[in-house]
Amino acid sequence: MLRSPSISSSNCKPTTINDLPEELLLNIGAQFTNLNRNRDLANLALVSKRWHPIAQEWLLIEPRFNLTFIDRYMWEMGHRSHLLSRVKRMEIWSSSEGRTTKTRYVSRTGVYIYLADVTYTPTPAPDRITQEAEFMEVCKTMIKHYATTKRHAKDWIYSLQADIVPALFGVLLCALPNLRELKVGDAWLMDFPFFANTRSPSAIANSPHPWAWEHSFLSGALTATLPLLTVLEVPSDMTALIFDHSMTTLFDFRRFENLKELTLTMKAIQGHGTFRQATPLADPREIFPKILEILRISEATHITANFLNQLCLAKKTSYFPSLKRVEAYHMEHLENTRFNANQRRCLDPIDDVRTMFRDAEVAVYLYFPPWTMTTWESEGGTPWRMKTEPDELHRGEYTCYRKAMGPFGVPQEPMNRVEIEWDAEGDAVMI
Repeated sequence: MLRSPSISSSNCKPTTINDLPEELLLNIGAQFTNLNRNRDLANLALVSKRWHPIAQEWLLIEPRFNLTFIDRYMWEMGHRSHLLSRVKRMEIWSSSEGRTTKTRYVSRTGVYIYLADVTYTPTPAPDRITQEAEFMEVCKTMIKHYATTKRHAKDWIYSLQADIVPALFGVLLCALPNLRELKVGDAWLMDFPFFANTRSPSAIANSPHPWAWEHSFLSGALTATLPLLTVLEVPSDMTALIFDHSMTTLFDFRRFENLKELTLTMKAIQGHGTFRQATPLADPREIFPKILEILRISEATHITANFLNQLCLAKKTSYFPSLKRVEAYHMEHLENTRFNANQRRCLDPIDDVRTMFRDAEVAVYLYFPPWTMTTWESEGGTPWRMKTEPDELHRGEYTCYRKAMGPFGVPQEPMNRVEIEWDAEGDAVMI
C-alpha cells in the first residue's frame, strides 16, 4: 500500500503567529478599522514585544487622536521621522463642551435666554513643551520655511508660546508631505483657526466673531495642503462663532486643487441659517471645486433642499461634471423638517430632492434622526462614521435624545429614524 511521504516531527520546527514576516503582521494590524480601533491596537501592543512595534506603527501612520494630544503625537513622530511620508490620512476630534461660558439675556417677551460668549481663548504652551529645546527648534525651522511672509513667521513662532494648539497643527500639516485625507468633522471649529484662511469673500468682508479666531499666519500651512488633500471634513461644532446676517456662506474651497470628497455642516454653507425671500441662497459654484465627486452635509435643515437644488442645477450645466454622490444628515426628524419647509415655502426634503437628483443623475442618501441630533452632542463621532456600526449610531441617537429630555423633563416618544437612498437613475436603494 502506497503512503504519502511524511516529514519527521523531529525536523519540523513549531511555529506561531509571531514567526510570520513583519509584512504580514503589518497587514494584520491594518484590519483594525472599527470605531474602537485605538483601543484595540493599544491592547494588541500589550500582547508581546513582537506586536508592540506593529501596533504602534499603525497608531502613528493612521493617526486618530483628541486634539489635546497633538504635541505627544508630534513628539513620537519626531523620533520616527521615517514614518512621516507614510501618513496619508489623519483624524482629529475635539469638543466645546465645558469650554465656553454663557451669559443670560432677556428676550423681548421677558424670557431668559443663555448664549455662549463669543470669545477665543488661546492656550499657552505648557512647560513640558517649551523645555523640549530640540522639538521647539525643529518647529521654528519649519515655520520659517513654510510661512508666507516674515511677519507671518514671527506671529507663528510667537504662537508656539502663546497659542500652542493651532501653531502645532499648522506645523503638523506642513510636516506630512503625503497627507491626502484630513478628517476633523467631529471637532470644534474654534480649535482650528487654520480654516479661517479658507473663508469666502463674503465672510472676509463680514468677518465672524470673535476676530481673534482669525490666524492669518497659518496661510502657509494652507498653501502646503492645497495641492495634497483629496478628502476633507470640516469641523461641525460652530459653538460661540457668530456670523453677520449679510454673510452668504462661510467657506470657499475652490483653491483645493485635488479635493474630491468634502464634508461640512449646513451652517457653514448657509451661515445665517434662515431662508427668506430676500435672502440669497449660497451658490455651490462659489464654494466647491469643480472636480468634487462626493459631498456630505451634516446638521442639514429645512433649507438644505433648496441648496441641493442649486447644486443639481449646476451639475446639469456641467459645472460639477464629476459629482456622483451627495449625502445629507439632517439635524431634525423628518416631521419637523418637513413642517419647517412647508412653513417657509422651501422644497420638500424628500419628494423634491428625489426629483432633482434623478434629473441631475447623481446618487443621494438622506438621513433623518429620531430626535434632534448634532455631531458634537452624540458623543460617538460623525453620523457617517457611526453608520458603519449600527449599534453605535443607535447609541448616538439615544444620547442626543436623553440630553434633549433633560434630567427632570417629561420624556416624549422619539420618532422613527428615516434613511432613504436613490441611485443616479432615481431607483430606490434604501427606503
